[in-house]
Amino acid sequence: MKVANLGSVEIEKALISPASVFDIPSEVVESKALAKLMKIEILKRWELDARALLRAAEENMGGGEASQIDAVNEALAKLDPEGKAFTDFQKAPTKL
Repeated sequence: MKVANLGSVEIEKALISPASVFDIPSEVVESKALAKLMKIEILKRWELDARALLRAAEENMGGGEASQIDAVNEALAKLDPEGKAFTDFQKAPTKL
């Protein structure tokens, strides 16, 4: 993890840019400072970021960090195996 302690500032930062607080998605799952729904929200944000990186690579605009979509999906499956947790991200448009 990139920060020693998760306070309210770090949690807000993680909701905006999860990779700025966590090194890998499984750290979100293992965090004792976050409630389950907060973990899912952070991982859903990370999923959107990972999908954006995949789209950029498809459009030959890659060259940055690698997408962690598989690790994010694995972490989400541990927290919400049936995919039933409601979040606003379910309404977000994505290109598959």
